[in-house]
Amino acid sequence: MAALILSTVGAGAGILNRELLWEGDFSTRAGAEKTGPEALRRFDPQAGPSGKGALTFRSADGTRTDWIEIPLDARKFRGLIQVEALVSGRNLKPGGKPYFGTKIMLNYRAGKREYWPEAEHRFGDNPWDTTAFVQNIPENASNLKLCLGLQQAAGEFRVASVKIHRCVEGDGPREKKPPVNREAADIPRGPGTGARYRGVMSGRDLSPAAFQQLGEWGVNLIRYQLNPGLRHPRADISTREKYLAWIDGEIEQLDRVLGLCRKYGIKVVVDVHAGPGNRISAVSSNEIDTGLDTDTLIDAWKRLAAHYRGNELIYGYDILNEPVNNRMPDISQWQKVSERVTEAIRAIDPDTPVIIAAGFSISRFGDYKPLHFRNIVYSPHFYDPFVFTHQKVGNGRGVRWSYPGWINGVYWDREQLRVSMKDAIEFQRKYHVPIFVGEFSAVAWAEGGDRYLSDMVALLEEYGWDWTYHAFREWPGWSLEHEGTPEHLKPAADNPRKRVMQDAFKRNRSPDSPPGQ
Repeated sequence: MAALILSTVGAGAGILNRELLWEGDFSTRAGAEKTGPEALRRFDPQAGPSGKGALTFRSADGTRTDWIEIPLDARKFRGLIQVEALVSGRNLKPGGKPYFGTKIMLNYRAGKREYWPEAEHRFGDNPWDTTAFVQNIPENASNLKLCLGLQQAAGEFRVASVKIHRCVEGDGPREKKPPVNREAADIPRGPGTGARYRGVMSGRDLSPAAFQQLGEWGVNLIRYQLNPGLRHPRADISTREKYLAWIDGEIEQLDRVLGLCRKYGIKVVVDVHAGPGNRISAVSSNEIDTGLDTDTLIDAWKRLAAHYRGNELIYGYDILNEPVNNRMPDISQWQKVSERVTEAIRAIDPDTPVIIAAGFSISRFGDYKPLHFRNIVYSPHFYDPFVFTHQKVGNGRGVRWSYPGWINGVYWDREQLRVSMKDAIEFQRKYHVPIFVGEFSAVAWAEGGDRYLSDMVALLEEYGWDWTYHAFREWPGWSLEHEGTPEHLKPAADNPRKRVMQDAFKRNRSPDSPPGQ
């Protein structure tokens, strides 16, 4: 009988394992030796489950990498595959970069790019259980390797077996939900105070009718994108002069929008969505290691701060959308940039809150240190698990997952979403700073998207974080006013996702909620 890992309660979308393509059995010396000398060197005959053996990887202080690479024939693995491993760990601690940690990982090249898909990292003490992830290996993949071990993270990680299956999407009953999420149980609960501001990201429609609709929903906050990609034709920001001229034009547009915001009681986050000089990623993050012109960004914010200081409709200045450092994640670059930009703003506008994106990824703060200025708000974005929220976005090769349920070997529900927010929760508790969640969403065709949004909102309300949903009339895939499939997405006056968010917006008018204005 084929192994079955599916992702919803009862029945739903998930993954059916079919042909076994490769297996590494490390429970015996012969099995480890078959894989190669590096595996044999790490074989421990008593380390595995039920008194058998396993590969053991160790790092006392997290400063070294202990792993093995197993070459695979890429031609054999092209298409949809699932990598499953039986693993355990002791005293596992995260490394200094978001990609450091335990490794059940593939590595391959496709065209000019290199890819490193992997299973979720393990932390703390883990009893033996199965971890898994799904990957669609393209036809042009080459140099395929399976990597097992620890990358610059402390502790002991054990691997008893690895299996790689050819798999297909399927429907049917799935494995039961785990009885306890041990990591979530250790995370402090929020005070339950509720948010003060609940709203949306802006999109392409800035008409009076659009703002009337937002007013009817009860929205009291909009994260307004200064985004050249939203305008037609796309604005040219290729030089310093053109970038600052574009900022001047955006100020004129925002001034018109503010009149509608005043009419409907909506405050505005001023979001510089595209930085000067750097590359913008496929998901609209700013890759600041590709040439961010900090001096021009500072001059842009000097113009914005001088124009909007003292304006009661401005919720805050969001200085740069999703700054990421992809080539070598290093928080020091963003630390210096955000300090310089904030200092320039504060010299002009001492009061309007300045919004700082999370550290080296959109939801992880890493080693970022709070700035020594007044009225600073810190802003993560939440899209975990990305393979669910962004399924079949872009090239359409993604797997059809459902929520709540097993997704890439992890059971995702409200408590696992809490785990994904752990970095922000700990940052707020440690430094006593406000949090504003600038983006969260699930694509319109994701099965269980309404449950996902409901759980997200519940957690944001529990921790008292203001938030804006992504996005209002930007792209139909994120729209609350559309439903269907990627191939047949259509307008929908009513749908479960829209009802969830409308109920959330209504809290802005509730007598037991803090006033929005």
